[in-house]
Amino acid sequence: MNRLKIKATTVVMMMLCLMYFITYVDRVNVSTAAGQFSTELGLSNTQLGFIFSAFAYPYMVFQFIGGWVSDRYGAKRTLIVCAFIWAAATVLTGMAGGFLSLVAARMLLGLGEGATFPASTSAMAAWVPKDKRGFAQGITHAAARLGNACAPLIVAALMTAYDWRFSFYLLGALSFGWVVLWYVTYTEKPVDHPRITQQELSVLPVPKPRRIDAPGTYGRLFKRMLPVSSVYFCYNWILWLMLSWIPMYFMHKYNMNIKSAVLFTSGVFFAGVVGDLLGGG
Repeated sequence: MNRLKIKATTVVMMMLCLMYFITYVDRVNVSTAAGQFSTELGLSNTQLGFIFSAFAYPYMVFQFIGGWVSDRYGAKRTLIVCAFIWAAATVLTGMAGGFLSLVAARMLLGLGEGATFPASTSAMAAWVPKDKRGFAQGITHAAARLGNACAPLIVAALMTAYDWRFSFYLLGALSFGWVVLWYVTYTEKPVDHPRITQQELSVLPVPKPRRIDAPGTYGRLFKRMLPVSSVYFCYNWILWLMLSWIPMYFMHKYNMNIKSAVLFTSGVFFAGVVGDLLGGG
């Protein structure tokens, strides 16, 4: 009986979906754990807000840098380095002893995760047919929303069984595991993959040589991207408010325990999984 053979393109998409899932678990786990570590470390809500937002500053900068790095050095090397950084940052979050160390760990996490989405988009450009890229974006972003939804459940279960620090250690180990899997399963060029078939290669885009941009290219690109960027700014304003504060909101506004709060929190984000899948399709 022949064993089921998974296509090389499917393996790459599975790895990217897993990356999106893990990165969102690692970036929002702090909001679920905040109720426990804020009491242990004596942190105010103002300090918590700064800890939550510390991730975003280097993340924003390295979104720009990450795209350039990925184009220059390739998605494989870029994501290996980035994932190693965000995995280390997750472990260091669990080792934090106070406000400053938590801010430093969150900034390191933002640095590591900042380049991941530009690099993954670069990988999809090589590994996904042009007529399937909308679906590819939809399914990877659905994996991110699934990470949002599962993070409160995972972290709450680990906190209940052990403590908040252990949850970060285990999630950091999961991230290090992804680095190894990415190294052994991904090739920069589809044609170099040992499991790629001619049928798969026939529908993938043909690599084109790099060309020098004409004068004014970046100006025209800025004008075309400005409306999309404005929408994305507004979307992220609401998204990060929800990601950061919604567990604490349910706990304090409605006097819920951690188990009830994470169930309601996860329900909000499971709706996002459906929205991303439908939007990409």
